[in-house]
Order: sequence, then structure tokens, then C-alpha cells
Amino acid sequence: MGHVGAIFSLEASRLARSNQDWHRLLELCAITGTLVIDEDGIYNPAEFNDGLVLGMKGTFAQAELHIIRARLHGGKLNKASRGDLRFVLPVGLVFDNDKIVLDPDREVQGAVRTVFDLFEREGTAYGVVRRFQELGLLFPRRAYGGAWNGKLLWGRLTHSRVLGLLANPSYAGAYVFGRYHLPNRLAHPARSPPACVRFRKTHGG
Repeated sequence: MGHVGAIFSLEASRLARSNQDWHRLLELCAITGTLVIDEDGIYNPAEFNDGLVLGMKGTFAQAELHIIRARLHGGKLNKASRGDLRFVLPVGLVFDNDKIVLDPDREVQGAVRTVFDLFEREGTAYGVVRRFQELGLLFPRRAYGGAWNGKLLWGRLTHSRVLGLLANPSYAGAYVFGRYHLPNRLAHPARSPPACVRFRKTHGG
């Protein structure tokens, strides 16, 4: 809107997390005549030399962030390879100093054992859920974050919860890290399915 005269920054990495964002900011500053000021000097992005210096600073900042993330991730992997990395444990297991032990709450232990006993008897996750409902049993979960952080909450057992319990290697005494990976995916509006889906619907492929 042309109301900003200057942007003050201690580090370029604090203003943007990628070169695309940084150069977009510099472009807007050049159009509106907005100065960029940091601890090294005052820059006018509309001038070629100043824009070049700011662009290089953004590149260096992005490289620095990449190196920091790589080092943090490497340290995390090294810690996991030694079995020292702590992560959220499934219900029924807790940390006791450096060891993973059963939750001291006998009700929690009983609920978890009941799930495995019923699965051995029923043979299906749906059977376990059905028996829990018939018996009027509740299953615990540990809340993380917010006002209920660390609290034990009891509720109805669901099919997905049973599958998660049965597939969790922690109950078998195994230390596992890196089971799940979250790939980057483009979010499509609900009213507009991906192009491949539209193509299949149209051509019956």
C-alpha cells in the first residue's frame, strides 16, 4: 500500500525461509521504494548493486538454514542409532530415567493387556472393539500439549486404535525409529480432484 518506509532486519533468515520468499519481498520493496536495513547497512532494493547484495544475503541465509537442519537431523539419527533418542511412547509404556518400563497405573496395564488378550481370542480388531463395547470398557490415552498435557484420558476404543496397538513394535520390546515419513503433497481443493482423477473419470481409464 506504499505506507512502509523501511524494513529493519537483524538477519535475512529471520525475514524469509526460502529464496523465493526473500526475492518476492525484495521485489515488493523495489516497487514501493521501501528500504531494507540490517546491521551492515541500508539498502535500496530498487538499485542494482543493493539488490544484488541482498539477494546474496538471502542465498547465504537459506544455505545456513539447510546446514543447520542437516546437522540437527544427523544428530537425531545418531542418537536414534544408539537408542538414546526419546519419542512419544504408546499408552501403557513410560520412561523411567533411561529405561522404558510399564506404566505404574494398574488400570492402564490391565486395559492394554485386555486388548491383546481379546485379539488372541477374537482374531480381529473389530472383534476386540465389539467386546470392549459389550463389556462397557474404556481405553486410556495420554494427552500431549495444551492444558491436558500429560493427563490420562479415558474413552471408547476404536478400530484404528486397536490396529495401532497391534502394529506398534514398542509392545514387543523393540526400539524403532523412522517408521513413518511424511512426503510433501500438493493440497487440492475438495471441489477440484487431481488431474489424473478427472482424466480417469472422463475416459474410463
